[in-house]
Amino acid sequence: MIRSLLTLLVLSSFMLQAQITTETIESSVLGTTRIIDLYIPEIEEGSLDQLPLIVVLEGHELFDLVVANVRFLSKIDYMPKSIVVGVRQEGPYQVVRDCETDKNSGQLSTRGSNFKQFIVSDVVQRLSIQYPISNLKVLIGKNKSANFMNYFLLNGPNMFSSYIAITPEVSAQIIEPLTVNAANIKKTTNYYISNSGNLPRRQKNNISLLTEELKKQKNKQFILTTDAFSFPDEFSTPAYSIPIALEGVFRVYQPISPKEYRENILKDSLPSHNYLVKKYQKISTQLGIQKRYILNDLMAVFAAAQKKSDAESLFVLGDLALEDYPTTMLGHYFNGFAYEITGNTKKALKNYERAYTLDPIDFVTKDLILNKIESLK
Repeated sequence: MIRSLLTLLVLSSFMLQAQITTETIESSVLGTTRIIDLYIPEIEEGSLDQLPLIVVLEGHELFDLVVANVRFLSKIDYMPKSIVVGVRQEGPYQVVRDCETDKNSGQLSTRGSNFKQFIVSDVVQRLSIQYPISNLKVLIGKNKSANFMNYFLLNGPNMFSSYIAITPEVSAQIIEPLTVNAANIKKTTNYYISNSGNLPRRQKNNISLLTEELKKQKNKQFILTTDAFSFPDEFSTPAYSIPIALEGVFRVYQPISPKEYRENILKDSLPSHNYLVKKYQKISTQLGIQKRYILNDLMAVFAAAQKKSDAESLFVLGDLALEDYPTTMLGHYFNGFAYEITGNTKKALKNYERAYTLDPIDFVTKDLILNKIESLK
């Protein structure tokens, strides 16, 4: 069914509506069938955007919670639309069997290694063939499955760029090798780990020990985020951790905030557009997504450029707006403003006159442009 939907999308450029489906996978690795839940966001007609993939272990419990947060955060433009796959592990002791480790060595048992390979080949690689998936892949687990995730960092393949470990039942044997590995990671990797004062003592203490050791490593490619809650236990912590962790993973994608404007743009001695361009370059590099310059960000840089009389940034904004908002007044307004503050009245007037023939956007209205034209004549 998924393959036929993709074919329809590619050949006919129809819009694929957001949907949740359930599939049964015949796994040669596991020698049995497994069930996954799959959330595919709405894909706009003709879109070439690649989508992040979020793999949720213990999906029978966490899938709906993750999807709800992804839908909300993408709706407010705090993260891109993403594909979410939940791997069901329901049934007595299924999580224990899937995440099994050798008690002596602390390494995955044969059964645990097979489940790891199932995630790689039957889930991630399979979906990467069927859908336009970006380099950003997130792995989420809790308790035993949160500890299991660490073996992707320890033993490879490290196909995930972000890990969300919710109150992991940390194996003491892997704390040292995991810390050494984190210190030597070569690609940018986000690692979120949560703890709670309401956990069983051993679990809480091992999380604290791992967290403290990870904090000591100085590798800038390994980005550690920690949370220590007081009230929730191992059952309720996912409701606290998942929105915070997802917001952190996709922070670079978020619109420029008032704090960023004040501290990173307004106070910077460099041209105001530098921060904007670098931000979108990071989105492309870290997330593998070509994000259109959103109006909020263009207006934030415009406000700073206006205060600084920064004509260079205004011209850059003009070019960006002409490319991303070609039917609106925005690009010619920015260019006209830049020419005006540099004293080139003729070119300023010409740009304002062009702007007047296009569609209003935000505060750039017909009246504003008309007032600009009349003041320069």
